[in-house]
Amino acid sequence: MKFKLSYPLGSTIKRLFDNVSRQNRKIYLYFLVYTVTAAIYPFFSVILPKLLIDELSKGLYAQLENILKIVVGYFLLTSIFGFIKTFVASHAYPRITRLRIDYIKDMFDKIVNVEYKYMEDATFFEKNGRAMEATNSNDNGIEGVYHKLFETPAVALTAAVLMLFIGRLNIFILLGLILNVIVTMWISRKTHNFQYSKKEELSRGHRRKDYYYRTTYDFGYGKDIRIYDLKDRVLNNYKREIEAYVNMHRQIKNKEYKLGFLGLITLLISDGLTYGILIMKTVRGMPISDFSMYLTAILSLLILIKTLIENISVIINEGQYVYDFFLFMDRDYGEKGGDRKAIKGGTLEIEFKNVSFKYPNTDKYIFKNLNLKIQKGEKLAIVGVNGAGKSTLVKLMTGLFDATEGEILINGIPIRDFNKKELYSMFSVVFQDINILAYTIAENIACTSENIDRERVMEVLNRVGLGDKVRGFKKGIDQMMLKVIDEKGTEFSGGENQKLAIARALYKDASLVILDEPTSALDPLAEAEIYENFNNLVGGKTAIYISHRMSSSVFCDKILVIDGGRLSSTFFADKLPVPLSINLGIIAISVITAIREVEI
Repeated sequence: MKFKLSYPLGSTIKRLFDNVSRQNRKIYLYFLVYTVTAAIYPFFSVILPKLLIDELSKGLYAQLENILKIVVGYFLLTSIFGFIKTFVASHAYPRITRLRIDYIKDMFDKIVNVEYKYMEDATFFEKNGRAMEATNSNDNGIEGVYHKLFETPAVALTAAVLMLFIGRLNIFILLGLILNVIVTMWISRKTHNFQYSKKEELSRGHRRKDYYYRTTYDFGYGKDIRIYDLKDRVLNNYKREIEAYVNMHRQIKNKEYKLGFLGLITLLISDGLTYGILIMKTVRGMPISDFSMYLTAILSLLILIKTLIENISVIINEGQYVYDFFLFMDRDYGEKGGDRKAIKGGTLEIEFKNVSFKYPNTDKYIFKNLNLKIQKGEKLAIVGVNGAGKSTLVKLMTGLFDATEGEILINGIPIRDFNKKELYSMFSVVFQDINILAYTIAENIACTSENIDRERVMEVLNRVGLGDKVRGFKKGIDQMMLKVIDEKGTEFSGGENQKLAIARALYKDASLVILDEPTSALDPLAEAEIYENFNNLVGGKTAIYISHRMSSSVFCDKILVIDGGRLSSTFFADKLPVPLSINLGIIAISVITAIREVEI
């Protein structure tokens, strides 16, 4: 039976130790004290039966004083060593948990900075799901391996001494135990390798199952589920995904069950040798006290070996996911970008040069050879029907996606040259999908919990028309949003959420403002208010306004019409060729049929 590792276990463990050396060296001291005390602790239970039986076997000559000394000494020693062992472990484990939490922070920083295209790619999470889960638990993944590395040397040291002790009695007992160890470890590896081969299927099943789980608990779906009687549909789909997920685990358990028969055979061989040889030696004159001591030692060794096997299996098996985690953290998913800093001060000019783009894993181009220049300080509206590519244009100019062909320039500098975080800092964007977080109003606007400019928060709230509403709360801008965390949290209407998102963009005060359908949930009066104050809201910055209605773009300097992934026409707000009340569908037809294409 060969043990084949598909990953470098040694370097993986070394990396974990290197992290301990950097973060908390005191764990090594706890480890040393724990190993010594935990290694000695089991021997008291091995020696106690022999001492008691030897004393009791004296019959009338047995001394009560000696028996009391043995019992009291046993309880004192086990209490002292047990206390030290438990005390040290209880102080070391929170520090180990802290190591995992630091890894979670690193992973979160990684995930929120990888190229946005991966966030829309389900296969990305299926391939890396188990690696990401390496930080999710106290018992598995990184922390599980740390705990086992902390505990295992003490178990191994005690087991080694007991094996020498038993081996001196009879080598065949020891060989039987070793055979059982090897077979059990081989079964564990075979089972793990089979489970690991299913990791993408398991991640996919887990993701699908969790979707329906979240749907049943998400407040946002409550109205639709009731009004459209979606309960049975959701529950039936949830049941189907659970059954599929359970079936995958059943395959793994069936594999483990079949291999378990081999482990049972070796266990019977080991037990047969142990009891057979001990009974034979006792019949030939070995004292009962020695029989009791060796039997206790062998049973203790069996427990230790079982623990040792489990610990080593966890280290090896979970180490694979730890290694995957390190690979994930080391891979470049475009989170860094270039090395250029953000352009500070002033405003921005954006230029698309022969840009073509298609989404990953698709063949259809959204844009083909697109040329566009947005001047500094220009107020530009981009209009088009749903699906024309308006939001995709935003994702490209903000660096969320890279152009498939061509290049995008910011003030003449290729967008790929900018560090990703620096690049994002130059844009304030209000997307179609508004994400309100279960934080305070101030934290939702400032996107931080530290050094919030409270006066500025109220200023932008006033500018978007939410000032009076927020002042009406007892806690003001410290009012919690949503009821997920705080049952007294407030729920804004759709239009108010959009205003809050606009306030968030204004608070950031970036060099370029993009409003992607920012008024779709506003009533006509609120929409008109946003339009009238648009120039005041964005000041002298370059601003881009995305819409599907020509009539909602008259406050801009220029209006571009997107059709079929191309800029089919340009209008100037003060020279619109059609009444503003005409919808975009009629405009698009007239543009395409009556106006020749204008090169931007």
